[in-house]
Amino acid sequence: MRSKTTGMVPASTGGFAGKYREILLAVAFFLVFDLAVLVLNFYISFQISEDATAINLAGRQRMLSQRMAKATYSIDSRFTAGSLNAAEVEELKKTVTLFDQTLEGFVRGGAVIGGDGKPATLQAVNSDGGRQILDQAVPLWAVYREALAPLYGEQFSLSYLATAVAAARANNIKLLGLMNDLTNHLEAVANAKANRLRMVQTAGIFLALINFGFILFKFIRKLRENDRAIEVAQNETTEILETVREGLFLLDARFQIGLQYSASLVPILGRPVSAGKDFLEILQSMVPAPVYSAARDYIELLLGNRVKENLVQELNPLIAVEVAAAVGDGRMTSRFLTFQFNRVVRDGKVLHLLVTVSDVTAQVELERKLALAKQKAKTEVAVMLDVLKVSPDVLRQFLSDAEKTMLDINDRLRSVTQGRPDYRRLVDDIFRKVHTLKGDAATLGLEMFEELAQQFEALLRPLRDQNKVSGDDLLGMPMPLDEILERISMVRGMLAQLASYQQEANVTADAQVFTEQLTTLTQRIANDHGKQVVLQADLDMLDALPHAIRKEIKDITVQLLRNAVVHGIEPGAQRSALSKEEAGAIQLHLRKQEEGEFELFFRDDGRGISPYQVRTALIASGRYTEKQLNELDDRSVLMKIFEPGFSTASGASRHAGHGVGMDVVRQKIQQLGARLQVVTRPDCYTQFSVLFSV
Repeated sequence: MRSKTTGMVPASTGGFAGKYREILLAVAFFLVFDLAVLVLNFYISFQISEDATAINLAGRQRMLSQRMAKATYSIDSRFTAGSLNAAEVEELKKTVTLFDQTLEGFVRGGAVIGGDGKPATLQAVNSDGGRQILDQAVPLWAVYREALAPLYGEQFSLSYLATAVAAARANNIKLLGLMNDLTNHLEAVANAKANRLRMVQTAGIFLALINFGFILFKFIRKLRENDRAIEVAQNETTEILETVREGLFLLDARFQIGLQYSASLVPILGRPVSAGKDFLEILQSMVPAPVYSAARDYIELLLGNRVKENLVQELNPLIAVEVAAAVGDGRMTSRFLTFQFNRVVRDGKVLHLLVTVSDVTAQVELERKLALAKQKAKTEVAVMLDVLKVSPDVLRQFLSDAEKTMLDINDRLRSVTQGRPDYRRLVDDIFRKVHTLKGDAATLGLEMFEELAQQFEALLRPLRDQNKVSGDDLLGMPMPLDEILERISMVRGMLAQLASYQQEANVTADAQVFTEQLTTLTQRIANDHGKQVVLQADLDMLDALPHAIRKEIKDITVQLLRNAVVHGIEPGAQRSALSKEEAGAIQLHLRKQEEGEFELFFRDDGRGISPYQVRTALIASGRYTEKQLNELDDRSVLMKIFEPGFSTASGASRHAGHGVGMDVVRQKIQQLGARLQVVTRPDCYTQFSVLFSV
């Protein structure tokens, strides 16, 4: 088994949330904690930003207190010198106003002018140390501001200037010290907040690292557990796929083989298989085109959602399908495979087809053996029934004659390659022998041998109809000689087994038995052709003839009888139209003449033989041209019915149409040295008279 399986991990009983509960809680805690740290960091950072503004403005207050003192001293100096500068007065006013607004902002909070000259929001100082500093600065500033106010107002005078200068000398240093203390205090508060922020950040980072380590630990542990589960699942899947005897694989909507398939798949298919390979290409190389087309349609039907799977299973064309497979030495052999398809459905959608491939060659062979065994048993029963119907002596004679005929045919076929025989004549001779065997079997009611002879004739007929017959044609034909000889041996064995249970002799005369057999044969042929025929036979003289002559007379009689029932006697409707009895009549007699000869007399009251129909059939067969036949009289034309292969039947059947029956009659008459007289009248009768000596 190749390492192509990805494995499938069994789902946890609690689903995804239950399987990763600890990790999910850790991640959630990490997110909440980080959000809290972020919010706290933002809040403290915002406060630090406000503290920075306050520190900056507190530092400016120190600068403003210095500027106010400087402006006061400058105004005093210039006023004494008599050169008062309005710009310095305005500067003092702006400085006092800005200091006052800023100090008010520290006390109560509110909008002030920032260091960049733009409005800024100042939060009131609420710390204890800051409030103490402001509590000292506010009354001090109130006195100081009141002393400076006349310098930039309308009450400016020397006395106010002296007061202002004295106030500046008395309060400037104090106010500067208080603003310096305020600045330092605010810086200390800001530093404390910064330290707190650093501690929060450090703690946050530390806790985040711990939390991350926890998540990483849990995640790695889960990964290891999953890896172990996947490895176990892969091992189990591999063991299953390496052990199972069937070929298993998944087939997707593009007819591609999935990553997972069993080790048995390649040996069963007898072809290389790989993940992603087109299954239809493999199948196309294994089965005939009609089977492949039907299988493709069936697979497409299963991959759709329009039909139910259990309703189309019987349509599967890949049940015990014969495929060609390669064996170890590169030769191709035939095996039987069954492909089963089952849908893999998720959320109502067909995702894949699970394909199971089984080698059912042994099963098919067993079924065939069982069928052959049943057929053999049926044949043996049929043989047994046939044996029971025939006198043992008559049956032994038939078996002996049939074996002799088959061995003679075999010898003649084996000598095909010697010399340059007339193959056409050989085929006709074999045809006559087989047809005679069929007639004998039909007479005795041995349907098994009759059927085998019929099959033999069916093989020979295409050769006889060919324009040219070669030795290769004969050698390449599967002659059923062995099968017939095997049946002969089987019947002999059964006959031997039954010999101990049957009486030693059959007291019934041969003529009587043969007459009964002919009557049975007449009725069977008539029934097969939907006719009614009555046979009147007197064959008592048959027992007086030697066995060899008796055999020839029987063969002639059987062929004339078959020909009369099939060709001579009309169907009931036609006979009624000709004012005849609905049942046809056949007369058969064997009598001794005064001259010491014997006469076999055969007459039927059927349609007779029409010279015109014979001429038409001869022309249609290509045997003669119309010109050649016009040179012959009607009697000569009538005698052409005894030529090999001639028949007026439109098609071959079990009893006629092979063009060999009358040929057998001619040959048997020649072997007896007999004379043949034929008298016929269309729509009235046909009469044959065979005269022979013993």
